[in-house]
Amino acid sequence: MSSEPIVVTCPKCGTKNRVPGSRWADRPRCGKCKEPLDLPSLYPDRAIEVTDATFQREVASFRGPVLVDFTALW
Repeated sequence: MSSEPIVVTCPKCGTKNRVPGSRWADRPRCGKCKEPLDLPSLYPDRAIEVTDATFQREVASFRGPVLVDFTALW
């Protein structure tokens, strides 16, 4: 992985933290509130299926970039 920093927003206090890409697996903590930044759950490495019930939480309220692929089965 690149050593370019990744900006991660703490889900607890909202502080933006710069995490070097090379330290992604090191279980970093928020610089302000010291809450662990569980990067795999905040930024999964796979697609997540979003429904009408989870759209607000997973997409609209997310404090980072979101790539959405909408499909319709009709």
